[in-house]
Amino acid sequence: MRDLTIITNRSLAIKKILAFIFILFVGFIAKSQVGINTKNPQSTLDINGDLTIRNELKTGGTISTAGNPGLDKQLLVSQGSGAAPQWKTSKIGFFEAGEYHVMESHFSTDQTGIDFGNASIGDGIATSNTGETIAQATPKWTEIPGLGSTFKVSNADNRINLTFQTGLEMSDVGSNNNQFVRFACGIFVDDTLVSLRADQINGVNGKGKKNQSIFTLNYVIQNIAEGSHTVKVGCRRITSSTSGYYFSVGRTTTDGTHIANNFMLGSILKFDVNEKVSVIY
Repeated sequence: MRDLTIITNRSLAIKKILAFIFILFVGFIAKSQVGINTKNPQSTLDINGDLTIRNELKTGGTISTAGNPGLDKQLLVSQGSGAAPQWKTSKIGFFEAGEYHVMESHFSTDQTGIDFGNASIGDGIATSNTGETIAQATPKWTEIPGLGSTFKVSNADNRINLTFQTGLEMSDVGSNNNQFVRFACGIFVDDTLVSLRADQINGVNGKGKKNQSIFTLNYVIQNIAEGSHTVKVGCRRITSSTSGYYFSVGRTTTDGTHIANNFMLGSILKFDVNEKVSVIY
């Protein structure tokens, strides 16, 4: 009986010691940093390796709440040091690698335009070719002053969508038939012509007033070099059916009674810089 009592007392003592060690261990864990695959953890839980989460990731929880798992397609956004991250809804869509995403969007307007007057029927050069410069002497291009813009490309795999639109005006042709002014407008990137279109504005027999028209040019540039670039718009008067007709681009002519104004005939240039997505946002 005495031996049994001794063994029982020893068992109780061992249990008490183990319980005390367990309590110390739990307290140590609760108030220290734990490292997985690292002997020097830098935070409460420091994992040096992969982390697999098989269900929800909840943030902002307390001792009595489990935290917020967020909604479908929300992003987890840092709120800074010492604050729990929060789930946020992105204001832009998600893009997969290989898609093109608008990196910059520009819009400029001009009401100064170009007054070609009536001193010349035109430069007489019927065609132009890409590669011409906006500053060359022949054929001579005139820039629409307020449309010049700059943009930056960060990815050599890109698409630049350009849209130019302007109003035109020419003199009243009276009762004459088949009267016109032929012209061309083009878009210049880094002062070099990359896109152009020729057109003409036709006089209206018997209208008794100046005639107006709309000109539009759309173009896409592909894979221009990384870095900063300029874009400008220029026009030139090619020829006219006869001398004496005033002609203007993006503004009114200076002859006769005005039935339009520079605001109505003003020019716009819009372009979007699209780059190929290499990282999923």
